[in-house]
Amino acid sequence: MSYDEMKNLWKSPDNRPTPEETERQREALVASLRKEHRAFYLRIGLAMTLMLVPLIGMVKHVIEGGPFAFNREWAVLVLFALPWIGAVLFIRRQLRHRRSHANYERSVGQTLRAALDANHAAQQRAKILQGLLALTAPVMALCIWQLQAVGKARPHEAASLAAFMAIVIAASLGGIFWDARKLRPQERKLAALVAELE
Repeated sequence: MSYDEMKNLWKSPDNRPTPEETERQREALVASLRKEHRAFYLRIGLAMTLMLVPLIGMVKHVIEGGPFAFNREWAVLVLFALPWIGAVLFIRRQLRHRRSHANYERSVGQTLRAALDANHAAQQRAKILQGLLALTAPVMALCIWQLQAVGKARPHEAASLAAFMAIVIAASLGGIFWDARKLRPQERKLAALVAELE
């Protein structure tokens, strides 16, 4: 059997799901998208809450007159800023996605397009995270150097902190890369389904 014959057989009415089965699959995809949206807001809310803790601690330290030389310890401000930049970019992308697919439940086509865009958003988040982590490494090295320079960290403490942060950054990058790999096959399948509808 030739490729064209196989393609025609695959697309024949006998091989198509029933309207009931199509609707069931659409509802399952809608439920999956809703779950992903809830999970996104839960994760970003938790991350921002955790990010507030050290920030509030630092602000309190400075307000109470704790030693902090802005001109010699400014790298820590950059380190604090990086995750907040990421959070803002993630939320903006998610809000744009929701605006673009406000009525994604209405039809199979709209649901599939919303799922494909959600996949693109997840891949974009992975790239942003990888970029931020790559920036974090030199900023963290600079922070450690500045801590030593102002006498807040002894050499062995700085070395231990540098080794720990290197492991954390490497493990985080590996995890993000691993998760992103799973998104690409899903993207191809969704793109093919969307193309069939157009």
